[in-house]
Amino acid sequence: MNRRETGFFATQLGSARTARLAVLILVAAAPAGLYAQPDYTWTFVDDGGSSYILTAVSSSKLYAGSLPAEDPTLNLIQGRRYRAIIQDPGTHPFDIVALGSNSGEDTVLLAQGAGTGTMEGDGTVAWVDVGDGTVEFTLSPSLVAAFTAGGKTPGYRCNAHPDSMRGQFALYGTGTFITNPIAATIPTGTRAVELELVMSGLVSPVGLADPNDGSGRLFICDQAGFIRVHPAGTVALDVRSRMVTLSAGYDERGLLGVALHPNFAANRKLYTYTSEPRVPGAEDFTVPMTGNPNHQAVVAEWVVSATDPNTIDSSSRRELLRIDEPQGNHNGGQLRFGPDGKLYISLGDGGSSDDMADGHSADGNAQDLTNVLGTLLRIDVDGNNSANGRYGVPADNPFVGVAGVDEIWAYGFRNPYRFSFDRLTGDLYVGDVGQNKIEEVDRVEKGKNYGWRWKEGSFYFDPNGASAGQVTTVPVAPLPPDLVDPIAEYDHDDGISVIGGHVYRGAAITQLSGVYLFGDFARTTSTPSGRVFYLDAANDVFELQIGSPTRPLGLFLKGMDEDAAGEVYLCTSSVLGPSGTGGAVYKLIPLPTTEVPRAQWAGYR
Repeated sequence: MNRRETGFFATQLGSARTARLAVLILVAAAPAGLYAQPDYTWTFVDDGGSSYILTAVSSSKLYAGSLPAEDPTLNLIQGRRYRAIIQDPGTHPFDIVALGSNSGEDTVLLAQGAGTGTMEGDGTVAWVDVGDGTVEFTLSPSLVAAFTAGGKTPGYRCNAHPDSMRGQFALYGTGTFITNPIAATIPTGTRAVELELVMSGLVSPVGLADPNDGSGRLFICDQAGFIRVHPAGTVALDVRSRMVTLSAGYDERGLLGVALHPNFAANRKLYTYTSEPRVPGAEDFTVPMTGNPNHQAVVAEWVVSATDPNTIDSSSRRELLRIDEPQGNHNGGQLRFGPDGKLYISLGDGGSSDDMADGHSADGNAQDLTNVLGTLLRIDVDGNNSANGRYGVPADNPFVGVAGVDEIWAYGFRNPYRFSFDRLTGDLYVGDVGQNKIEEVDRVEKGKNYGWRWKEGSFYFDPNGASAGQVTTVPVAPLPPDLVDPIAEYDHDDGISVIGGHVYRGAAITQLSGVYLFGDFARTTSTPSGRVFYLDAANDVFELQIGSPTRPLGLFLKGMDEDAAGEVYLCTSSVLGPSGTGGAVYKLIPLPTTEVPRAQWAGYR
């Protein structure tokens, strides 16, 4: 993947400064004899020999402050190449140095003109001084080491005016991978529940919806393409013919979400999120790709039959929006109506790994506000002011009228598979599935950036090229401002895919009142080893006891949901993929006064 900046932009500042000495670092065709095309550019002018003035940059990654700026700190990324053009190199030759406490203690590493730096013969630096004022260098690991040797600071200076014309570099991409980011493991908490079987014989349940009409019905969403009705056990809707064909062994596509309209009692409307074959030209949102998207994510509206409340009228389908998905994984898929009556939709970063494949933006889809992948969307299902006229875009969405897709509510997510609102406070909680190390829980607010792929959890993240991405000690590039870290996180010693849950607001289990419950899919894909967790008042993570401190859940945890009374349910399966009949839904109930016999443990293995 070509990770260089794809365009050149440099804002020249016209003013009284135009007569000053200019130092130009350009992204353009290299003069004959130079090395690979430089990645980044900047422009200096000289203010009477007293300072360098930065007047233009080719990327905010070099410098994100206001211009002009005197002797600014410039950002350099390890592995990238830079070019400088000094208009009067005889008077103001440009040195790249390891800065000491004063110019006499500087170590000159690369010197323009007659001077000689200690790193000029290093092939990895590929230093070039063309002689017309143009110089180039690559920030290689050896140059990084030379910059910081002896505790010195990376920087630059004018060789002729080393005390007045000098500034610093901030280095990025120089970190060390962290093999065990969270040494402590999740302890077993004091809170305990039992499980009550609600429905078995399912394939791969992922959620449910409660009509709250006194019937006791639950619509159970099965990834395999069914909505089943509890307690009748009948199929209310079968969307398999619309979906992509799922892999029985493992798949992240399918029927991933269901939500009932806030006025369901009157209009009988519900909404689904499905993974469907690509229909060229039908997409409402896409990303640039060299190939074709793997599938399309589709949000559709349906109406329950007026004569049979256990049947969804298949002819009532109305498509709201359709989104190209580059790969088959990281789909999000949760639908929830918020306390504001608007529909929130979770979308993953488009798939593959590290947010880096075909169909992914230069810094990842999750950081690209021109597409909807890696975000939570917020729409009005009763409106029609969207581009396709099938839904509304709320005027108070954070990116309405500014740069960014109008439908986006929050961004910077890898795979926000499950999320929920606290029915008492309205707080929005997201479980964002991590890459190779960290699982996280976010409390989400309007317009905020939750970090992926600059971060995995609270740790800096390095996509690491063709190798596996890693958390690291130093950012790989300058970070956007105001990234929001998770309220809770754990590493893959404790689980591999967080399952967002709910703040418990039911009445049956008083010890859980106001407690955020969530879980993890499994410790490993080879064993049904899902877990249920909770957060204490300090947002520390504890494992919820299922019957006893030593009893395992013994199932893959594929979702968590709540009914209209605030009671919480687990959506589980005995197998990894969307196959078989080992899917089941369990309700959390108070721990009985006598211990449940081992033979009756839910999912015991």
